[in-house]
Amino acid sequence: MAVSTAATDAIIRQLVFLIPCLVTFVVYVSTTSNSIAGGDAGELVAEGCALGTAHPPGYPLYTLIVALVVRVMRNSSSWWDGSLFGYDDVRSPVYWVNVTSCLFGSISSGFLSSIVFRLSRDFGDESVKEASTASNQNLLRHVLSLSTMFGKLLCAISTSLLCSFSPLMWQYNKEAEVFALHILFVSAILYVLVIYEETVVSTKSKETTNAEHNWKTIAAGAFLCGLSLTNQHTSILLIFPVATYVCYQSSILRKPKLFITSTLSFLAGLSVYISLPLLAILRPHAGSWGDITSLSGFIHHLLRRDYGTLRLFSGDDSLSEGMLVRGRKWAYDFAICQISHPWARGFLLLGLLGQSIDLPTNRNQAIQAKRKAKNTKMAKQIKTHCRELKITNNAGKVIAFALVFYLGIFHSLSNLPLSNPLLFGIHQRFWMHSNILAFILLGVGMNNLVTATSRISVPLSLVLSVATLLLPLSQYRQNYVLSDQRSNSYFRSYAMSILETLPHNSLLLINYDQQWTSVRYLQECEGVRSDIRSINLSMMTYPWWKTKQPLYPDVAFPGTHYTKGNTLSWVNGGFTFSELVDANMNKFDRKIFIGGKINYDDIAFTNKYEEIPHGLVRKIVPRLNETYHPAETYRLDSTRDWIVVSGHLSRNLPSYEKYPSSTWEWTISREFFEHMVSRSTYLLDLALKNNGHSQLVLPSIVEAAGWLELASSWDTEGEYKTSPPMKKNLGLAYMNMVRSKETVKFPFVTDIFDVDDRHYHNWWRQNLMTTQVEYDESWKAWATSRWKEEWELFLKLDSSKTEQGYDQVKSMYDAVMGSTGTTAR
Repeated sequence: MAVSTAATDAIIRQLVFLIPCLVTFVVYVSTTSNSIAGGDAGELVAEGCALGTAHPPGYPLYTLIVALVVRVMRNSSSWWDGSLFGYDDVRSPVYWVNVTSCLFGSISSGFLSSIVFRLSRDFGDESVKEASTASNQNLLRHVLSLSTMFGKLLCAISTSLLCSFSPLMWQYNKEAEVFALHILFVSAILYVLVIYEETVVSTKSKETTNAEHNWKTIAAGAFLCGLSLTNQHTSILLIFPVATYVCYQSSILRKPKLFITSTLSFLAGLSVYISLPLLAILRPHAGSWGDITSLSGFIHHLLRRDYGTLRLFSGDDSLSEGMLVRGRKWAYDFAICQISHPWARGFLLLGLLGQSIDLPTNRNQAIQAKRKAKNTKMAKQIKTHCRELKITNNAGKVIAFALVFYLGIFHSLSNLPLSNPLLFGIHQRFWMHSNILAFILLGVGMNNLVTATSRISVPLSLVLSVATLLLPLSQYRQNYVLSDQRSNSYFRSYAMSILETLPHNSLLLINYDQQWTSVRYLQECEGVRSDIRSINLSMMTYPWWKTKQPLYPDVAFPGTHYTKGNTLSWVNGGFTFSELVDANMNKFDRKIFIGGKINYDDIAFTNKYEEIPHGLVRKIVPRLNETYHPAETYRLDSTRDWIVVSGHLSRNLPSYEKYPSSTWEWTISREFFEHMVSRSTYLLDLALKNNGHSQLVLPSIVEAAGWLELASSWDTEGEYKTSPPMKKNLGLAYMNMVRSKETVKFPFVTDIFDVDDRHYHNWWRQNLMTTQVEYDESWKAWATSRWKEEWELFLKLDSSKTEQGYDQVKSMYDAVMGSTGTTAR
């Protein structure tokens, strides 16, 4: 009978782990993307492909895992091309890294379920079973009843799935990021903690020693702690409370052998960091971060000194919120955004309450049984069970303390301004750590309710246990649409639209994270446009950049690193952006492009060069004269570039409904429209400068106006409809259409944006003119009407009064409208 019970326990424990593990893996894989995500994903996968060094602190474990996955899958053609799973399209390198994250997330789901199950059941079951066998008492049979075990099983699985299908977990547990692996380490460390606690309880209850098992458990936990730090440093906020408790409980400082063993195990896990300098020496690679071949450089990188040690944000954090405000934001996000049903919030409160006080249910009933016991042996066994019940909450209490500890310390150190939606999204990823701790407590609270209900009615307890499965089901249905990323290829399309517009052997200077990570991934992992030399401009600002210069033999660096002019750093050997462009303009045959803004104001650069919109980047050209080239030439050249951009993005722009401003995908839409408007305003400005020089400008003016109108109506969440510069430029364009004497025929504007007409108002197709004759005869009257509308709106906007040229616009408007007796107010 004992063997049968042990076998049943083993089967139940396996089911508790495997069921959520398999369910979440299937769901995650079926909703993951075949492309790169935003954030650091592109860079992390690129460094894995190249075996390089990622941004501080380097993430060596994740880099090695990516390198292994990519190399294994490339050597398995049936896996690499996706035919094994019935895919028609080729699976990209990042797809298999995404699947690896799905695996990490699903395993952590299994661990979470097992943790909740073990915390929810009595650690002293064995002694109670013995007492039950000896006495056949109804009370003890009730403690071990199948209904109670079934309830605990369902509560554990429900909690795990509820956590796995929360928006934050679902998003990052299937992306090529370090967070899925971090959550796996968090859950694994907590699982080892619970196993250790069970061993402690079992040892104390039987008044025996289990030194060998304790030694193995502590060593395994120490190794996991060290290894977790090679993936993400926030693991220390879990390691500290857990390790402190285990050291106190095991009296490790008074046991030299155990202390040495656990220390060596920790260092063995941490030793993965040795791979960083080794790979940097053996495989130096352009694009990798830092000088980690020296001890000082390695420590510098390890401590994240480029960003600021123990800080997330290196920019201006003067407006950052305090710890309490950040804590309240976490509480709101967890309770409202990460949990779909209000019942679950009550379970969390029950779980926290259960760690604050000793729940009396089982213990009181066991004490009553002890008083009624008819023989000494049974009384002694139940007395032991009482003692075990008293100690079962220790692991839960450590987890509760770890939650409070993490929220307090992390929110004290994190300095990202949460008022910025995108920075809030970056900060939010680190809440996955605290969320999994909270979900464990939620699961314990859920089980407390089910167990308490079983004391009243077994059928009611069974119904409640099954009902708990409705929580993750509701979570799944609510978050599925937003979490389904199968069609998400936005960043690949974005990077392709940049690289494919550049001339052969160009120099691309990038100072924008999303451009850098996505472009670097395509070049390193998929071999796209390897002829383009891309450099992260911000990397150049660090003194260690001088050690990277030999990796760029085709680029001339006029100093040690990029800095601001007329500073001590510049005097000591640094160079300005202007000097960098001077040194490379002829080397790259005037094919230098920049994405993002330069780091420092540079008057010399502004005086000598101008930046011409070129697709989603800008081309740097010498400022030779005011009319760099005819507007018509730029219009035709830039249209060819935008045909490429439109081909990748027009039908593949992230929707604002699915990707709000807290997501990286949102930035692609914003950048698309910003560059669209930038190209239009530059074309309009160029056309107006060319006007009067016997050059054709009307097509450029008309196309500029058309693109501005499209951006205003297409970008539904943009501010273009009420933007003073937009209104001013549209009015200026229409006014010059009316004044034009080039032709009586309205120029034809090619529609290069292959988008359903429902997405925007195509004004040159949908005006009131129905025939070509009417079209040609009335377009100036129509343009006059549009001029009046735009400038009238411009002058009514309060924000326009600070806009450059406001007085000129008002004066011109009043002069024209004065003849009709109408002036601006």
